Amino acid sequence: PAAEDLELPEDLVDLEAWLVAVLRVAAPSRLASALAEAEAAALERFAPRDVVAAMRRVLAFELACR
Repeated sequence: PAAEDLELPEDLVDLEAWLVAVLRVAAPSRLASALAEAEAAALERFAPRDVVAAMRRVLAFELACR
């Protein structure tokens, strides 16, 4: 992902793409901490229910592909 893809988006529409980018650059050994950091950052900007929904959709796909 490009550097700008790793910046927390302003728009909820871009949250899933940002989560994908964050997870794809994380080393396998850092996946859990990268996910926790991404969740914390997203919760500062978006409603918890929106963050959880986006994380569920992204994780369902990303973990299946690993």
